[in-house]
Amino acid sequence: MTNRTGSDRTAVEWVSRCPRCALVTPLDDGVTGCPRCAADGVGMPMTPHRAAGPPPTRPEPVPPPGLGPMWRWAAHLVPVGRPVSLGEGGTPLVNLDLPGVPGRILVKDERANPTGSFKDRLASAAVSRARSLGADTVAVASSGNAGLAVAAYAATAGLDAVLLATGTLPSGTAATVTALGARVYLTETFPDRWTAVRTGVERLGWFPVTNYRLPPVASHPAGVHAYRTIAFEIAESLGWSVPDWVVVPVSRGDGLFGVWSGFVELARLGWTDRVPRMLAVERFPSLTDALARGVDQPVGMPIDGPVRATSISDPQGTAMAVHTIRSSGGDVVRCDDEQLAVAWSRLAGRGHLVEFSSAAAAHGVDELARSGRLDAGSTAVLLVTAADRGERPPAAGPLAATVRHLPDPTDLAVLGGG
Repeated sequence: MTNRTGSDRTAVEWVSRCPRCALVTPLDDGVTGCPRCAADGVGMPMTPHRAAGPPPTRPEPVPPPGLGPMWRWAAHLVPVGRPVSLGEGGTPLVNLDLPGVPGRILVKDERANPTGSFKDRLASAAVSRARSLGADTVAVASSGNAGLAVAAYAATAGLDAVLLATGTLPSGTAATVTALGARVYLTETFPDRWTAVRTGVERLGWFPVTNYRLPPVASHPAGVHAYRTIAFEIAESLGWSVPDWVVVPVSRGDGLFGVWSGFVELARLGWTDRVPRMLAVERFPSLTDALARGVDQPVGMPIDGPVRATSISDPQGTAMAVHTIRSSGGDVVRCDDEQLAVAWSRLAGRGHLVEFSSAAAAHGVDELARSGRLDAGSTAVLLVTAADRGERPPAAGPLAATVRHLPDPTDLAVLGGG
């Protein structure tokens, strides 16, 4: 399959490849993952891979007119035709002084994206890909940030958007998403969201932006691929050097895998001399358990009561996250809501008002310091994935009418908008 990308219009061949078993297929726009690994009981994604054509060059300092800074790196990304952009990417890398933490600590501040989270990178690329392939409806299973991002980019692209969530979706988020024109369905259980997305994909032709598999695999490959631009921006800001550690809050690990993949590409191109160690910070110890047992496929963990950190609330990690940690020589840290509250307060005390789940990165760097893995010569980058939005007024009137409960996640009449 031959596509064109970059300003020189040079032909580049893109394929998909499994990071675990190296299976290569034509470019895959599904989220079902590697069939060979699935036969082994392991859910690994098929990731875009540049198979032929000249290597990309370093980008111009400004993006093409009308596009966000992420699209400076278009030659590194899956071809999407004309990108759907709201100004995503180019987020700041700023110093952070945390008392008791040695070395140079930096924040890659994804709050600066248009809807306030790193999900804008995924949404821009995946919605662009959907439009380029002729899709008319994009679907997302989300607790908030991804749903908001996809709804915004779908509205910009002129596509319909469907958000599947549980009743824990904040009413303010529901109001905002419906104001953007998306349909919202509330399912009875967490897995029911994925059943509903799968039904829409298989029976109604929806384009899946996020995972709908169990065990979870990954979000759409074009979107996860776009997270590599975070690594590109970090390295460029550091004069084409890389930090010792990159600390990422993790639910299923799309961002963790995407950022690591970006650093791998930079090293392969010879633009940097190494790949940083990745530290995943999880709410439930699914990755911790898999690494301790030496297995590739994490299992689900019990949910220990109410969870405030909804953005990292998936109790089952992914094989791609395990692969990332092992391949980078990294590690995983577990945190609970009480520890997150302490970390959130530490960041707030330094002027950073972040989403509660994003405070996991500060907890992670504290653990690195406590374990002696940071010294005065170390550099660590904390990925702050989202802003502290507060609570908006609840949906009312016409907006509330567009939020529907979905007792049966396979109900085609309701999912089809009837």
